[in-house]
Amino acid sequence: MLGRMGPSVLFVLFNITFVLCNHFKPFIDSGTQQFGLINHEEKACLVLKFDLKLYNFNLNGSDIATETLNLLSSKVRLSGYCALHNEVTKSSELVAKWDSGERKKQIRFLFREAFVRVLGQPVDQLRWQLQDVTYTEKFKSRSIEFASSNDTIVVSAPVRQKFVCKDKLNVTLYHEKYRNFIVEFLPEIDMQPVNTASSFGSNIYLCERTRKRTLSESFQNSMTVFSGVVLGLSSVGTLSGYSVWRQLLPSRRTLYNDI
Repeated sequence: MLGRMGPSVLFVLFNITFVLCNHFKPFIDSGTQQFGLINHEEKACLVLKFDLKLYNFNLNGSDIATETLNLLSSKVRLSGYCALHNEVTKSSELVAKWDSGERKKQIRFLFREAFVRVLGQPVDQLRWQLQDVTYTEKFKSRSIEFASSNDTIVVSAPVRQKFVCKDKLNVTLYHEKYRNFIVEFLPEIDMQPVNTASSFGSNIYLCERTRKRTLSESFQNSMTVFSGVVLGLSSVGTLSGYSVWRQLLPSRRTLYNDI
């Protein structure tokens, strides 16, 4: 029977089977502040945690329109798909939609695996990356879309690690005719869009910005302690020297002993 079907019919049947067997539903967890997607087995297959702040520089004059987006809000509608275990190059996607007055807004996050050259490593490393962010806004019959550039990857981690960042991260979106649009990820930022079944959340990759800040703060704290110790020793040495000096002066020794 299948042998008599043309390629187009087989392709349609494959797509129907894919949708039926891999139905993904959104979830939110107000306790952990996490959101994402679950698969047909009711298991989390894409887990994220962050808030967003959107900067629109396309108003008249010098004003900047800002909007803070809580993706746990009931006003936000989530959808998307997860990476499959048998995919050669895994990819996953999350789409958030919401209304603002008469404007319909959407932001889309696309995650993909890729081999990446890592400084100090002899071979390329397989990592997952946030490769594409797009923001779409519709008003009546008009629509405009801003998209990120592939030149700069802000979020990236080894394939079996969760990306964690305790600092703000910015992604710039572009349009050929309009000014740039900024998407700001607000901390704490947790992302694991692939391989959630293997030791989920236990293997953490700390973002470079947080690592640098933590090292800088640790160095500053160490220098503060070291300076305090040096100052303390200097004070003790000064007092001891002054005490000896007073003891050695005959004219002051009697006065000192009478105190």
